[in-house]
Amino acid sequence: MENKDDLAKRIGSRVKDLRKESGLTQKRLAEATGLSPGLLSRIENGFAMPSIPTLQSISNTLKAEIGYFFQDQGEKGYIITNPGNRRVVISRSGPHRRVAYELELLAEGMKNPFMEPAIVTHVGKREEVEPRIHDGQEFMYVLEGRMKLTLGSKEFILKNGNAAYWNGTVPHKGISLGRKPAKALHVHLIPGRWTGTFQYEDIPVQSPKTKKEKR
Repeated sequence: MENKDDLAKRIGSRVKDLRKESGLTQKRLAEATGLSPGLLSRIENGFAMPSIPTLQSISNTLKAEIGYFFQDQGEKGYIITNPGNRRVVISRSGPHRRVAYELELLAEGMKNPFMEPAIVTHVGKREEVEPRIHDGQEFMYVLEGRMKLTLGSKEFILKNGNAAYWNGTVPHKGISLGRKPAKALHVHLIPGRWTGTFQYEDIPVQSPKTKKEKR
């Protein structure tokens, strides 16, 4: 099992790497997070273990998921998961903090990801689910069931095969409409990680040939 000193070194190294990738100096990151330059230097060099709130502030500034700093990952450059080893987390909502969503994380542990895919089960009832907002963009493809997606003041009834794509700053929520909870593939695009343009090869689409009927 990894000891505290080794974990502090790994977290510090990843903070330093992401800071440099973001083009920030220690002074700029310290100012953005409210930390002293001395403390940030100690964190980056593995001499100080940051608290969760401190690490959350750093991850928000560097546009990274906080879990990235804890993941034990080599330099493979890829992640393979299967249903037996994927983590499922819950999201609570409403005054009684009841479960609104269950998220099966499909690619947890990828170093410096551009996106976060998850299978989301919409289990919350109408009165329990509150709209949420976040940075970046989100894509959803309904896999099972029927659901109502609310985007701002608009409501959409979606079923198996329907898809939606929206800016995370638009207040949004989803609830199941059937007896069984609806399931959907959700992909959150992390802001600030992609500055280029995807290139696609234009491939002509051929219409299927119609078979001539035999007389």
